[in-house]
Amino acid sequence: MERISLVRNWHKVGVVLLLAFPFAIASPAQAQTGSAANGQKVFQDKCEKCHGKDGSGNTNFGKALRAADLRSSDVQKKTDADFYTQIEKGKKNMPPFGTSLDKTQINDVIAYVREIGKKQPEAKK
Repeated sequence: MERISLVRNWHKVGVVLLLAFPFAIASPAQAQTGSAANGQKVFQDKCEKCHGKDGSGNTNFGKALRAADLRSSDVQKKTDADFYTQIEKGKKNMPPFGTSLDKTQINDVIAYVREIGKKQPEAKK
């Protein structure tokens, strides 16, 4: 009897863990709320050289590397998780910043890039 009770208890624990597992493995790339004001500072330090002050990519480095226009609708329709992964791991000509920026800084940059997209005239979107 005691063995059956023990097995049932472990079964209940297993079910609870199984149900909780998807929440426990939440990816750091999931959308987080960042500070656009803090993101602007990081953007100026790490991103502006290629993407430009306005996010257009209209800089010497940006043109040479074909940096994305962060104001464009194609860029702005990306998910925060997509942005996070690209900033953290890099993509094509964009270097990875996962070793030089922490999670909070990356989320702050994402918030700032979202603000850049909102400020642009409709012709740029």
